[in-house]
Amino acid sequence: MIEGHGDDIYRYGNLVKTNFSSNIYQHVDLTALKEHLMARFDVVSHYPDPMPTSLEKLIALKEGVSPECVLVTNGVTEAIYLIAELFHGSASVIPQPTFNEYADACRQHRHIISYENNDDLTQLPRDRVYWICNPNNPSGNVLMKGFMDYLVRRSPRYSFVVDQSYEGYTKEPLLIAREMQGVPNLFLLHSLSKTYGVPGLRLGYITAHPNNIQLLRSLRHPWAVSSLAIEAGKFLITQGKPIITDLDAYLQEAERLRNNLRAIEGVRVFETKTSYMLCELESHQAADLKQYLVHKHGILIRDCSNFQGLSHYFFRVSAQSPDENDALVAAIRQYLKENGR
Repeated sequence: MIEGHGDDIYRYGNLVKTNFSSNIYQHVDLTALKEHLMARFDVVSHYPDPMPTSLEKLIALKEGVSPECVLVTNGVTEAIYLIAELFHGSASVIPQPTFNEYADACRQHRHIISYENNDDLTQLPRDRVYWICNPNNPSGNVLMKGFMDYLVRRSPRYSFVVDQSYEGYTKEPLLIAREMQGVPNLFLLHSLSKTYGVPGLRLGYITAHPNNIQLLRSLRHPWAVSSLAIEAGKFLITQGKPIITDLDAYLQEAERLRNNLRAIEGVRVFETKTSYMLCELESHQAADLKQYLVHKHGILIRDCSNFQGLSHYFFRVSAQSPDENDALVAAIRQYLKENGR
């Protein structure tokens, strides 16, 4: 686990009033889930299912796949480490910049890692694992579904781990589990935590060929997912609503935020197909801006300097409410005014 993940609100006590550092929308209504869990709180008195098959069956029904194609995990992070362990000692290609946990997991399991440098690729073994975050974090780029399907199917010698954790934050078509369940070299990662806005519950799942799921099951520890998380997952799959109920409106607000940030002299904002966006300061370090925003305005952003390939000038924000977005823009303007563009 690397230092510097987004949503490090725990570092700042009660200072943070508005959290832009996590890609997860912060205004989810969890009332129904809370009421359900309180009514079922007695589940914590018992051991959970060692392998959460009841939740996997519900997910399989939702995805239109066989239950043998689903593995529920303790967040997508456990899924990443399980797959890295499955390919222990392999060669992995991790295009940058992207989520750092892929490289951390691969290093832990002694992979040969390439960050997609052409010189590296010519020296790698032909059998490789490609780690693709789609939509990508932190950039918000999305690779086309048709391209991804073609890439995976035409390269059977390679294994592909496609992390679709932020599939609920884009309108772009992505790979669909029921269309890909028979493809033996693909692992699709999904996040209930991000779809439903419950990252503290640590709920993710893998959809893949049954043979690969069986191999992953043999590696994992029993009781990896808590009773309360399983109960929450079952409720969310059957009765819950995605965190973003009007994605069109949310993405329009994200575009408005992006345009307003671009209007600030000294700030560059990159294109995105999601609600979060990568930004670059012209002459100030993101860490300094982050500390200023927290202590002066109660606003938390994501310093992206620890992403492979990004400098100390990069930061990431995720759109929130219109008033909060306007407050962020005003605060960054004030910082640059006080500290010189």
